[in-house]
Amino acid sequence: MNGGSLALLLLCAAPAPAQKKHLDDPAGCSWCHNDAEALKKAGLVSHGPFAFGKYDTAKTHELLPELDIRWVETEHFRIGFALGAHKIKLEEKKKLLAELTRLKEVLPEVKPETAILDPWMRTHLYAQRCEDIYKRFMEILHLGDTKFADGSGVWRGAYMGEGPFLGMKQKYEVLVLPSEAAHVVFLEANCGLQIRKSQRWHYIERGAIGIICHAQQGNLRVDQALHGHVAFNLAHNLLDGLNHYSYDTPIWFHEGLAHVMEREIDPDYNSFDSGEGAVADTTSRSDWRPEVLKLITEDKAPRLAELLSLKSYSELKLPHHYITWSMMDFLLKEKPEEFAKFVWTIKNCKDEKGLPTGANLAEWHRKSFKDCFGWTYPDFDEAWRAWAKEAYKPGIPKGGDPGPVIPGRTGFTPGGSGG
Repeated sequence: MNGGSLALLLLCAAPAPAQKKHLDDPAGCSWCHNDAEALKKAGLVSHGPFAFGKYDTAKTHELLPELDIRWVETEHFRIGFALGAHKIKLEEKKKLLAELTRLKEVLPEVKPETAILDPWMRTHLYAQRCEDIYKRFMEILHLGDTKFADGSGVWRGAYMGEGPFLGMKQKYEVLVLPSEAAHVVFLEANCGLQIRKSQRWHYIERGAIGIICHAQQGNLRVDQALHGHVAFNLAHNLLDGLNHYSYDTPIWFHEGLAHVMEREIDPDYNSFDSGEGAVADTTSRSDWRPEVLKLITEDKAPRLAELLSLKSYSELKLPHHYITWSMMDFLLKEKPEEFAKFVWTIKNCKDEKGLPTGANLAEWHRKSFKDCFGWTYPDFDEAWRAWAKEAYKPGIPKGGDPGPVIPGRTGFTPGGSGG
């Protein structure tokens, strides 16, 4: 036997390279087993594959082959979750026990008393959380049974967006990655960006809006912080998508509503928007009421007219964050129906053909504000300041969260026929 033949035999006898075990195979989910009936009972559509980002879930795996990404599609969301197991901390136990008890109602094999959340359980938990955020958004804006366009492209009656998901054609997307490096790879391929922090993105061709974030940013390794951060960004995306993302709306109530929805989950962790390449003004304070009172007392609180002059998130400073949150706190507690009507009106700025337009948005905002609230901007500033001085007085129990809208409450409900 010559040397070449020996080498060939040795090569053939060598063990094959180990194949990566696909831990993200949905058949390995201990809670639904990727069973179609179990998914349906849980209000879920599938564990993929499906369209996602600029491409689809297969392309995401191709871009990030080293990651185990677990996918889930709910009634309103498509979610990719790539974080590992999570050991429950003492301070998290009460909240997670309540959430997992709810999850057990639809996935009977879930164990609410568990000490560790495995990656599949975390994926199902975030599916539940995203749908909760969607429901809360619907409550705040009194959307009820509003019917949006059916996505067929046929326009019947009043314009109600381009599709059924608050007016968007496609479901809202969430991608949670473990590292900054993976985050940048996905963003560069899908959005043409090299941003190292959370990014909201409108995939115009598909008619979908997504949030991409990673656990190496800030406190996002903490479950409560990540939960709130997802809520903060979904508040922005749902507001943009309402009646279709046809134009940008004013920053002040975007940021304010996002702060409210995040702080309802946990005021100890807060997100702050900034522009591309800019460093956001942030704070680790959980109670923002004293800061608001201080700004009012020193006559340094931005007026509404000043907030309306902000053209980009990069212009937001810490006082803007405190005040937009407080103004939204005021409106949701004192004028919830009027606020819902105002947002719907702002998202219905139309041209002479009845199609959405951002033209003359500043004047449309002024008129809508007066029509819905009965205030001029200075009137609002005065009313909000008087309310904050009373509501945020020292000694009053810590609050700032508007609480859920009471079921059955009468008030504004947008109407119109779907397309």
